[in-house]
Amino acid sequence: MTVYPDIRLRKSYAKSKIDWFELTEDCSFKLESGKELFVMPAGYPTDFASVPRIAWSIFPPHGLMANASILHDYMYDNRINEDKLGADQARAFADKLFLTHCLNDGVPMWQAAFVYGIIRLFGKSWWTK
Repeated sequence: MTVYPDIRLRKSYAKSKIDWFELTEDCSFKLESGKELFVMPAGYPTDFASVPRIAWSIFPPHGLMANASILHDYMYDNRINEDKLGADQARAFADKLFLTHCLNDGVPMWQAAFVYGIIRLFGKSWWTK
């Protein structure tokens, strides 16, 4: 098992889109306190950030925000912490972790803040799916 941000991936041909990948082994995510929050299982599929292809030159989905995107998607797909915090707070927590990890991974502040703003504006419909 790896520990975030050491996410190991391989190309996935199980999805209809050509740009899907999947985790090759379980990956644990721990908070800064060292407490394990969850484990992303091997086989979890990702397309990284859901950025329209026309914007890839400005917001590359496979670039510096890739790991934060996988983490964020997993939290949304599984509604991590919703049972403890409620839907709105759990979603806000996932979004804040995305922003924090983008910045930690070297995403420029303007880029991370812009994507975070888009997520805050439009993410609720994805959380509730």
